[in-house]
Amino acid sequence: MVKGLYGFLTLGVLVFTGGPTHASFPLELNPPRVVVRYGDSVSVNCSTSSTDHEGMGWEATFGGTGFEEVNFVIWTVEVLTDWTIEPKCHITLIDGEQPSKVLPVILYKTPDSVFISVLRHSGPMVEGTEYQLQCDIQNIAPLQNLVVKWYKGNELLDNVTYSNVSKTPVDVSATLMISPSRDDDGAQYRCRAELDLGPEGPQPPLIMTSEPLNITVFYPPTFSRPEAETLDIRVGEEITLNCTATGRPTPLYSWQSSHVQEALFTTPSEVPGNYTCTASNQIGKISKTFTVNPKPKGGRTTFWAIIGSGLGLAFVVVIVYVVVKYRAGPNSIICSLWSCQAGPSRNSTRLSTPTIVDLIKVCKKMENYFLKWILTFCMFCTVSGEGCSLELKPSRVVVGFGEPVSVSCEASRPVRVLGWESAIGAAHTQQDRAVQWKVDSLIDWIEEPICYGVFFTAPRQCEEKLNLILYKTPDSVTISSANHTGPMLEGKEYQLLCDVQNIAPVQYLTLRWYRGQTEVYNHSFSDLTPASPVQVSSILLITPTKADNGAQYKCVAQLDLGQEGPQPPPSVTSEPLNVSVHCESIHSTQPLIVS
Repeated sequence: MVKGLYGFLTLGVLVFTGGPTHASFPLELNPPRVVVRYGDSVSVNCSTSSTDHEGMGWEATFGGTGFEEVNFVIWTVEVLTDWTIEPKCHITLIDGEQPSKVLPVILYKTPDSVFISVLRHSGPMVEGTEYQLQCDIQNIAPLQNLVVKWYKGNELLDNVTYSNVSKTPVDVSATLMISPSRDDDGAQYRCRAELDLGPEGPQPPLIMTSEPLNITVFYPPTFSRPEAETLDIRVGEEITLNCTATGRPTPLYSWQSSHVQEALFTTPSEVPGNYTCTASNQIGKISKTFTVNPKPKGGRTTFWAIIGSGLGLAFVVVIVYVVVKYRAGPNSIICSLWSCQAGPSRNSTRLSTPTIVDLIKVCKKMENYFLKWILTFCMFCTVSGEGCSLELKPSRVVVGFGEPVSVSCEASRPVRVLGWESAIGAAHTQQDRAVQWKVDSLIDWIEEPICYGVFFTAPRQCEEKLNLILYKTPDSVTISSANHTGPMLEGKEYQLLCDVQNIAPVQYLTLRWYRGQTEVYNHSFSDLTPASPVQVSSILLITPTKADNGAQYKCVAQLDLGQEGPQPPPSVTSEPLNVSVHCESIHSTQPLIVS
């Protein structure tokens, strides 16, 4: 009985100690999870610590292994392209159990492209209006690991994640609503597609960023000092009414007054009054009123100023007389028969300005050096009004879309401030007589650069607008037969249609129709004025004859941009249209007799 009890205890120990072999999972994957780029290779080891098994292996659509009596087996694929693959390592134990473990595989692909655009809008934006930006991401996987991030400059605005699970590549879009302000003019927006694949994936996460979207924001004019102004002025003083406003496009200014239309003037007795300045652009307009009041005349200050001026002038005349008399000698006669006389200025912004020297008489015995003294003295008495002394070099430029451009603005007299007012490439300088407007890639169809100058002498302010032509050759020129296919019939009228896609500026376009090498018609569009690219068409009426059978028709779109433009003028020609002409059959009603 003791022996039997011993055997029972031994059996119990064996059963108890054998338990752990089946309690722990017998398979281990290394690595336990893989992240693989589409088309790359992959290799995973499956091993077991069990000694009580008949064999093990991998089941997979690619890279599967047979059933082997080993302690580890490797699953390998040289080029992994199966988006739904689920490799499974399995083992068969001696007791008949077949545990298995599935390898998590994340197959990923970076997008073919990331592109940002504005939905249902093109051209400049208007301040305060809502717009929708869209980011299109092409051919990316897996979707659930994608994060789309929106940026303005370097500022993160928003990020978008996706809960939908998709292992295969998809096209996906994300949107962002914006309401731009004037501070956003020239801002750059971009979107970034980021694949966050976890610690097993690439580090840092894979990123593809769109090209930046540059926005132009139009906004109405605003004054730096919007409140009405009241100014007091004495006769003979000079004041400037500052109507400077900021706006996009550049504001245009107009003045309303019963006296003058301009801001800079020297006041006569009738100048005091109200002046209203209006700054406007295509977005809005704003006005500001200036009230100019006269100061009382006379007073001791004015009296002593007049006396002092007279004494000073007398002193100068005496000194000049003494010097000239000394140099001329005792037998010379000096005649003070000259005067400095002022005439009206041509500058419309000044109401009264002395401008010319009138030398009335010169004594017969006056020496040449004495004449020089007189002319020098008269120059001090004269203040001359000059024209707007700005010159653009070149004065007219023709630029292809996206190409660089550079224009110099030069002043022919001393200048206080010289600059360019422009949406892109604005610049200014102080006291230099030349300033350059330069853009590396011109893409703004409504750009209107203006060179302005603020001078020390009248006219104090003036500007010159650059004659700028931005052009683009067409994307395509196609010719077809309108409302007809197949051969044409002799003597019947047909319409040939020439379509020109995306060309600017259309007013410089001439469409030339050719039959073979002979020009048969040309069509100009000088009555149209849009600056941005448009689509246009031209129709040619033909009545083919037998001689036209096999003839080739084509149309040529030619941009004649003047002598400043490309030479010869750029042109794009359609593919030829081959015309097949059939003669109408003559049917006989007489029977055919065969003998």
